[in-house]
Amino acid sequence: MTTQWLTFGQTLDHYAQSAPDEIVISCARTDGSLDVISRQQLRTRSNTLARVLIERGVNVGDLVPIILPTCVDFLVATTAILKAGGTPMPVSNRVPDTECFGLLALAAPKVIFADRDWGIPCIDPTLTGDSTTETDLTTVRASDPIKALSSGGSTGKPKLILTAGPFLSPFGENPIALALRLETGGLKYSPGPLYHNGPFWFSLNMLINGGRILLNERFDARRALELIEQAKPTILNLVPTMMQRMLRDEYWETADMSSIRTVWHLAAPCPPWAKEGFINKLGGEKVLELWAATEGTGMTALDGNEWLAHKGSVGKPVGTEVLILDADRNPLPTGEVGEIFTCMAGQPANYRYLGAEPLETAEGNYASVGDLGWLDKDGYLYLADRRTDLIISGGANIFPAEVEAVISQHPAVNDVAVIGLADADLGRRVHAIVTLHNHAEAVTEDELLGLCAQHLLRYKVPRSLEFVPELPRTEAGKIRRSALRDARES
Repeated sequence: MTTQWLTFGQTLDHYAQSAPDEIVISCARTDGSLDVISRQQLRTRSNTLARVLIERGVNVGDLVPIILPTCVDFLVATTAILKAGGTPMPVSNRVPDTECFGLLALAAPKVIFADRDWGIPCIDPTLTGDSTTETDLTTVRASDPIKALSSGGSTGKPKLILTAGPFLSPFGENPIALALRLETGGLKYSPGPLYHNGPFWFSLNMLINGGRILLNERFDARRALELIEQAKPTILNLVPTMMQRMLRDEYWETADMSSIRTVWHLAAPCPPWAKEGFINKLGGEKVLELWAATEGTGMTALDGNEWLAHKGSVGKPVGTEVLILDADRNPLPTGEVGEIFTCMAGQPANYRYLGAEPLETAEGNYASVGDLGWLDKDGYLYLADRRTDLIISGGANIFPAEVEAVISQHPAVNDVAVIGLADADLGRRVHAIVTLHNHAEAVTEDELLGLCAQHLLRYKVPRSLEFVPELPRTEAGKIRRSALRDARES
């Protein structure tokens, strides 16, 4: 029997025919309300918008930016773009103007979806069609590229990461959805912003496998715990910052999370105490970590039970080969830190850049996104930090994530970033920047530095520490270290 390959739109329309009234996407708004859309409404609205896109000249290969807050309309627009054969390009609606104009210049779009004027023809994502008229599109297109994600990159210059297509998969057998345990009929709660690859890509693969989506307009730890109790999602897609804030909330201990079958966390290093908190509440078999890059260079994964036996690891390679190379690109032995080069399924990484040079490659198809790490004797990968975040102080390598993990243990600490500041003697000195939890618990600089001294080698202990009201983290949980360095060295 021949396998039938369907586009994203064809797959979603099939589910709409089977269960037209089922709520497929919900979004918890900051005002306490809940926006929802049924499968049939998604089908009708996305087809209406897809026709408009096609009329405006959008075709396969055209990038269509979505500059909206996280909302139901964001995924309606995404579905319409994919049905028209275009490539959705999620962009934060809070991105600085100069950066956004730079991204738009790279994309050269014919139209956009946005909540403000960017000087490009804009389509209203709330357009609705008449349910009594024809709902199916006569033109079937498979998007290629599948998606275009924005990134500042290590240089700070805007770039776009394009994922090659075509976007086709066997009905009910999407390999990514199956690998991520995104079960048909399940509900995925993704509190992160849709402009970030994790929530966006997880959501698309959940939908294509017949699942449902719960979103947050903006993450709040208490609201997240309440929504888990009320909506009873089966899958959580989190970043470590969210995990830490949920654990710090007084409601954590009594919150009912029994509906959860799988927690995926990714995008940033997870402090051991946060990981252990989720394992203790949910069970190690349910807490999974994923290390991967938007560029599709490869991936590793492990569950909480494996992590307890290999603390600090981000997992074993999944369909991926790993090389750890030194600065001269020679292989390093087990246990030594070097740059991580990976190759998935023996193929070149599945990406193309706009606005940047391709990734460095080695030994054929092995590519690096700049992460540093090592392999243990059992083949588990450990991350040290990004090459661009590494602090070299007095000739010694110091990884910010290691210092941050220690400081974040203190119950008064809400958030922490560690950077290297210019120093005439050491080259770079370790500097910690801390925000306090609700500004309610007092802690001194000496206390936090003493905590570091208990757990870190002397040269890794910060030479200085400051308290600030908040840190410049992205909504996806990544620290803007370059902004912190620039502000203190200007």
